[in-house]
Amino acid sequence: MVRNALIVGATGLVGKELVSLLMKSEYYNSLHIAGRRPYTLQHQKLKSYTVNFDDFDKLTTPALIHDVYVCLGTTMKKAGSKENFRKVDHEYVFKVAQWAKKNKAEKLALISSMGANAQSGNFYLRTKGEVENALIGLRLSRLIILHPSLLLGKREEFRLAERISTILARPLSGLMIGKLKKYTPVEASQVAKAMFYLTLNATEPVKIAENREIIDL
Repeated sequence: MVRNALIVGATGLVGKELVSLLMKSEYYNSLHIAGRRPYTLQHQKLKSYTVNFDDFDKLTTPALIHDVYVCLGTTMKKAGSKENFRKVDHEYVFKVAQWAKKNKAEKLALISSMGANAQSGNFYLRTKGEVENALIGLRLSRLIILHPSLLLGKREEFRLAERISTILARPLSGLMIGKLKKYTPVEASQVAKAMFYLTLNATEPVKIAENREIIDL
């Protein structure tokens, strides 16, 4: 059976790993990349779309999209304000999910965050939790949400705090056993692998995978 996927946020840490993984797989006939800038990687499976996320509902693809992967996200530093952060991590994510429902996509997988909770006092975690609730409320055919811990991998931009955390995290990861395992930093490539696996095997209306499950897959 011919299947096609849409990836949003393909230039991010997990997004890049996911595209690389899906290109090597024979599961999808074509991969459609939507972003604010043209996707520079060339491959026979890839088709790139430059989109204005405010008008994401206007996106049209020549092929029926079966699965949507959302790796979209920013940081407070890049966003510059809470309003701009929420626009990307809530409003734009929700617009992609609305598009998926409108276009009858079978599955949508989202990279969220460990600790996401709409009732959290932390703005970042509260925003993540609120958008998760909004997506659940859309009643998509299949919704997969991943809650990774600190992501390890090579980012395009330099983030001092994350660089320090990464340097400290790798040698300490092996010490995180038992109850501490859920906090273990995880490689972006492992998150991408888990995202693909969980999407392929999704049977529940909503599946939430915590960090420990992501690592163990």
